[in-house]
Amino acid sequence: MQKHAWFLCIIFVLTSLSSVAQQNFASISFGAALPQGDYGATEDLATSGYARPGGAIKFDAGYFPVSYVGIAGSFSFGSNFAFRDSLLNDMTTHIVENAYTIQDIPGYADTHYGSGFWNYINLFMGPLFSVRASHKLYVDFRALAGLSILRPPDQDLNISYDNTEISAHTTRNMLAFGYGGSTYLRYSLNSGMALKLGADFYQSKATYEYTFEISSLTADEVPPIKSDFFLRTLELTAGLAYSF
Repeated sequence: MQKHAWFLCIIFVLTSLSSVAQQNFASISFGAALPQGDYGATEDLATSGYARPGGAIKFDAGYFPVSYVGIAGSFSFGSNFAFRDSLLNDMTTHIVENAYTIQDIPGYADTHYGSGFWNYINLFMGPLFSVRASHKLYVDFRALAGLSILRPPDQDLNISYDNTEISAHTTRNMLAFGYGGSTYLRYSLNSGMALKLGADFYQSKATYEYTFEISSLTADEVPPIKSDFFLRTLELTAGLAYSF
């Protein structure tokens, strides 16, 4: 009798696991990259990213060796435009306040300023937990960590007037450790394709430097600014997932 009970129990467990078994998947999605915290602030060159909302492209995959628990991989690209006017104002203010030969920058000065946009690339992996909420709906949760490639805006400033020329630049690409978490909904359209909606929070450390140069009749120097803050984004995306 006890053997029969154990046999029935095993059959019940196997049947339950098959009913909630997850499907491996690969997906592509597009959406918005929304700056969070200091990354979107415009208060201080040393602690603010001056980032505006932008866009994101994501390639994700999930592999389930057992039901519920799997391994997630993600390759994503995000881009955020910069608040150009705020950056220009804060950079020129720093120059005037720290250069002893410059009392003010006249209105007739020839100013050229090219402020681009933030770019970041994330290559992450981590654990994936998935629940089959209904016959067609999956809810995925994952924690990710890995390598981030960050590129701040090309903040190239050139000002010339009378016998004075001023220029400012920022450093380029940097590598950083990044991490984050995600929540996804996958709704099966057929046996192979699913609609995928997701929200990702991502964080990494951005460290770069503003440098300033002044060429005039009198030697002058403006101290550089080391910018150091957390680059945080909330990515809201939609796309398609292929199950296999």
